[in-house]
Amino acid sequence: MQKPLRPDLGLNTLGNFQIEKKIGRGQFSEVYRATCLLDAMPVALKKVQIFEMMDAKARQDCIKEIDLLKQLNHPNVIKYLASFIEDNELNIVLELADAGDLSRMIKMAALQSPFYGDKMNLYSLCKKIEQCDYPPLPSDHYSEELRELVNICINPDPEKRPDITYVYEIAMRMHALSSGS
Repeated sequence: MQKPLRPDLGLNTLGNFQIEKKIGRGQFSEVYRATCLLDAMPVALKKVQIFEMMDAKARQDCIKEIDLLKQLNHPNVIKYLASFIEDNELNIVLELADAGDLSRMIKMAALQSPFYGDKMNLYSLCKKIEQCDYPPLPSDHYSEELRELVNICINPDPEKRPDITYVYEIAMRMHALSSGS
């Protein structure tokens, strides 16, 4: 049953949200896609069972998470909008990242990475980058000139890499060719 709207409370009451579907879960929380009924804004609503946490440190960590979220303001970080306790739950209202699940996005990026492999971990990734161990750019997508430029730029020996002036000249020549100038 939907609670009555309370415009005076803004994002600080469940009655001002239409909860749509669960989009994630953790040990003590579930995250729902919801819509603010006051302005039709889609949000993520994290419901934390804070009173079921037996560990006082876990409860304190929740409060610290909220304090940190309040301070963050960057276009690449999900924005904190509000938090409140209602129905024995801590409710945290966040900007909705509609692109989907972060772990799925990371897997998709990894599959497209030239450094992706069967036993990939941070150490092996750093070693591959350090040694410039990568497959060449595909010839069906990139020009010979660009593939050659990338090849000479990605060299483990910095002394063997071209300077920025050379790279800029090549880039300008390729741009002129592609724009028909």
